[in-house]
Amino acid sequence: MRELLVIADKKKGNQPAFHHALEIAKNTNAMIEFVGFVHAPGVDSSEILTHEEKRRVHHKYLDKKQSEIEEFLAKVDTAGVKVKTDVVWEKSLEKWVIARCDQKSFDMVFKSGNRSETFLYTPTDWQLMRDCPEPVMIVGDKPWREGGVILAALDLSSDSQRSLALNEDILRQSMKLANATNSEMHACYSIAIPKALADLDLIEPATYESKMKASLDPIIRKLVDEAGLNRDKLHLLSGKPAREICRISKKIGADAVVLGNKTRTSLRGRLLGNTAEAVLHKVEADVVVIK
Repeated sequence: MRELLVIADKKKGNQPAFHHALEIAKNTNAMIEFVGFVHAPGVDSSEILTHEEKRRVHHKYLDKKQSEIEEFLAKVDTAGVKVKTDVVWEKSLEKWVIARCDQKSFDMVFKSGNRSETFLYTPTDWQLMRDCPEPVMIVGDKPWREGGVILAALDLSSDSQRSLALNEDILRQSMKLANATNSEMHACYSIAIPKALADLDLIEPATYESKMKASLDPIIRKLVDEAGLNRDKLHLLSGKPAREICRISKKIGADAVVLGNKTRTSLRGRLLGNTAEAVLHKVEADVVVIK
């Protein structure tokens, strides 16, 4: 990895996203771009404040955030990793991040997770997962273990070229992340029995699962062999993907789960969310989402 973009937490704290990026940078000689965001509602739209008064407010907020970042970095052993800092006046940080990634290529974007929003609210995390062109890691509070586990969550619901390419990217990113963190790599995929078949008892679940495994085996073999993954580290699951990914992640003690996001733009899709969003809100591990 060469360049990592880290979004600074709004509040002072341990900055887990930065520490995760730093661990990767130490092992890969990557550079970190560490960006803080500030904004004061009502300032820019105010008809009472003069241009100069608005400018002073901007600078006061920017300088304060810059001081916080510098104070934090002064306490961290960066081990020679090059860290570039910036502070931006921006209400919608996700729009700035997406525009920045369109402007410059990053290997990964890091952001501390915010998992407290209500179901119908579209959080910044979800917007980044949905629209950011680069892989996005949503970081939790737990530090990575020495010799941890990276789980690649494959989606084999379709054999289209787009789906196959996405699975290849999932495995590729998982391997890069495992190598960058000296971790062990696992992979999983889930066989979901169609609701119509289950409701009507048209086929035994075990029979359906066996047939699906047989039909998917050539695809799995190709993906796994090309990625250089030990087949003993491949977990075949049966059930709803999000639930099963969370279950196997906990079972093997995964530090990070890497999965793809098939963007859905309809209103219904936005309200129901997707596997990536469901995993983000339930899994204990960090989540890396790629498109």
